[in-house]
Amino acid sequence: MKNRKVMKRVLVIAIVAAIAGGSIGTGVYVQRAKMTAEVMSVADLNSGYWGDDVNSSGMITNDYSQSVEITNTDEIKEVYVKEGQQVQKGDKLLALDTTVASLNLQGKQLEVENLNNQITIAQNDLKKLKNTKPYVEPANPVTPEPDIPHVQEMAGNAYNYISGTAVPYNQNSADGSEENPYRYLCTESAYVTGDFLSQLAEEKTYAVFEIRENNEVSGELVTAWEVDGAQIVVPDGNTKWSVYDHSQISNDASEAEDDSSVVNDRISDEGGYTQAELNDMIAEQEKKIKELDLNKRKAELEVEKLKAKSSDGMIYATVTGIVKNLQDKDNLPNDGTPFMEVTGSEGLYVTGGISELLLDKVKPGQMVSVSSWESGSSCEAEITEIKNYPSTDVSSYGEGNNNVSYYPFVAYIEDTSGFRNGEYVDLTMTVSDDETGSSLYIFKGYVRTENGKSYVLKADENDRLVKQYVKTGRIIYGDTIEIKAGLSEDDRIAFPYGKTAKEGVRAVDSDGSY
Repeated sequence: MKNRKVMKRVLVIAIVAAIAGGSIGTGVYVQRAKMTAEVMSVADLNSGYWGDDVNSSGMITNDYSQSVEITNTDEIKEVYVKEGQQVQKGDKLLALDTTVASLNLQGKQLEVENLNNQITIAQNDLKKLKNTKPYVEPANPVTPEPDIPHVQEMAGNAYNYISGTAVPYNQNSADGSEENPYRYLCTESAYVTGDFLSQLAEEKTYAVFEIRENNEVSGELVTAWEVDGAQIVVPDGNTKWSVYDHSQISNDASEAEDDSSVVNDRISDEGGYTQAELNDMIAEQEKKIKELDLNKRKAELEVEKLKAKSSDGMIYATVTGIVKNLQDKDNLPNDGTPFMEVTGSEGLYVTGGISELLLDKVKPGQMVSVSSWESGSSCEAEITEIKNYPSTDVSSYGEGNNNVSYYPFVAYIEDTSGFRNGEYVDLTMTVSDDETGSSLYIFKGYVRTENGKSYVLKADENDRLVKQYVKTGRIIYGDTIEIKAGLSEDDRIAFPYGKTAKEGVRAVDSDGSY
């Protein structure tokens, strides 16, 4: 009987607590339901970004000539002009063998791909360096145990080396074709044996060796090495080939180390380097990334030029003038002498300079604004040529980096009224990273960060605030941030601070008065 009274008392207390809890929860819900938050259209908040102005200067001339340079890898198929012939801008000058041009294009595209891979590897190494804890001298130093060189085939789910016993993680769905290749998960220090590559060549199998974050198939892809067995040159069976950078690994460890492997070997979660040493290594790695990026930009510019050659193989006159110094196509000069020159006879030209960092953003056909120092006259000029080599004789400013090379470009002034030969002018063009115009630019106060991820408070289809994670980009003008993905101009967002900046709060359109 006594126990029943106790149980009854406990039951009553539980019911009262549940009612009290429900009342508090209901109160919070009712309170939030009554709250409202003003939202604004992203289209109204989008300030847009039209690019940065790049400035240069130069002197107008009426005797500009086009130099047609042929490399030792080009093969001339036909020449359409003769010495002393008058040509118009756009006339055919010569045709190259498109087979050779296409092969050159493929080689340059592979160079760009390799540079992209090196940049990814270098950025990953930089990330490791920045996450490495500096070494602190312990109070009681511990004598380390000697290292025993032994490599196990697997490290968790990833391979330390790929040999004949390796099994692709997609073995049940792949068939070894280019469309559905065998995929192998590898550690960063993994290598592929020459025997295995020979096996791929013999079976004409397509394989992809992947390095992913945390050595997991679900991890973010760091880099991948795609191998077409039908295309590779069969290596010696005893060789080893790095998955990380595709280079051959020497059996002599001292010869095997390159820049990236040195970084990988020297970095560990436990540290081993002082803060000063880490700072030096980080600075060195950042410099390496900049150099790789610059080389990639130059290679991409070459790709664009080679595409023009390989499309129809035709080289056209970029100026109206007279053909001079025409060489023999069957006896090409090898001292750097141009194959021919076209000396301009009409219009005016001006030569400006462009930073090597912007080579991939400026192309022939782009317009440049020309402004005279003397007369105040202005006009538009069309870029007809960008030189292949940098020069110290051109003037350019506005990129904010004085430690770069500048490449001459030539622009044609069709409307010559108000300008004269020998006159100095200012040149201005606009360049932008966002070629598609797909990015949005909003006040950065609308974007908050949570656990390393950026988000905005967006009104959903029920006019309630929800978190919307976004991908951000550069910050311009100090207070405007680029939104690359996750938001559109059709969305409405709230200022994510204050009492009403909470998920579930009812969204109301702002009258735009603040």
